[in-house]
Amino acid sequence: MTLTVLTRRRRLRYVANAGVLTSALMLVVSLAAALGPSQTTSAAGANSGALTVTVGTGPTAGSPLTSGGSATAFGLTPPAGAACTGDSVSGGYRVQSYMVPASVDPATLTFGLTGPAPSGTGAAFRQPLYSTSGSAWVNKTTAVTTGLLINLPIMSFAWVDTGSTTTLPPGTYNLGFACTKNAGADMDKFWNVQLTIEAAPTDVPSGLTWALPTVTPTTTTSTTTTTTVAGAATTTTIGSGSTTTTVASGSTTTSSTIVGGGSSTTLNVNTTLFGSNAGSGGGRTIVATGSSPIPIAVWAVLLLVFGRMALLLGRPLRVLPAKSR
Repeated sequence: MTLTVLTRRRRLRYVANAGVLTSALMLVVSLAAALGPSQTTSAAGANSGALTVTVGTGPTAGSPLTSGGSATAFGLTPPAGAACTGDSVSGGYRVQSYMVPASVDPATLTFGLTGPAPSGTGAAFRQPLYSTSGSAWVNKTTAVTTGLLINLPIMSFAWVDTGSTTTLPPGTYNLGFACTKNAGADMDKFWNVQLTIEAAPTDVPSGLTWALPTVTPTTTTSTTTTTTVAGAATTTTIGSGSTTTTVASGSTTTSSTIVGGGSSTTLNVNTTLFGSNAGSGGGRTIVATGSSPIPIAVWAVLLLVFGRMALLLGRPLRVLPAKSR
């Protein structure tokens, strides 16, 4: 009988010791996760500003340019002080160029040795920008220390094969420069502009023209209606499209409709006053953020339980004298 009891105690002690080790390990892991620095991983680059399309050569070089043909030399000028987070010498940063359809978010691009990857033409167009000499502008270095974008190219679309609808279909495209690290795999920042490409059979040499996208101005009409519900109503109409109805006291609802360019947006704000509860926050919810303390508490409790079991089961079994039984 005593042997059986000792065997059971020994097994329970093994279980308790294993529980102590497991609980202690998980408690350390939970504490490390809660106390360690939070990490946010994102492959997307930061949009650091718009590029200005400028005249590439001649007496007016550097002045704004809004359109051109395939042989037109143009530059893309970033905002003053445009720079990568680090430089090429000590930080390993490189400057890339890209041209992709407007449906492609430049923040998501990755780059290889020949430009944005995967390279493609036609409907899957994805290429670097090309200088007037036909050289792809890829993997360029920054200014030392400052990381500034330097020696930016003068470009044209003369490199596009004749019959642009095959190589470069008509449409709107994102063009720009990007800072990258790790051989182009990680995007740092980018600067972007959009151009609209159109087929032009008489254009030489590539049969296309380009222009900044046309922005259609919109008109805006605003209508506001305020209604207070409870008691007898009085209604006042002021001017055109604005009606105010006031009824004693109670619940007030304000509805604003903004219409422009064929679309409408409706914003509804509902404010209810209930005596002393006015201004108390009315059901707003604040979302808590951060690591939950529950795993820490659970593993701490289990560590105490298993530790107590291991301590008790580790004590020698007391055998009472036969007379005292």
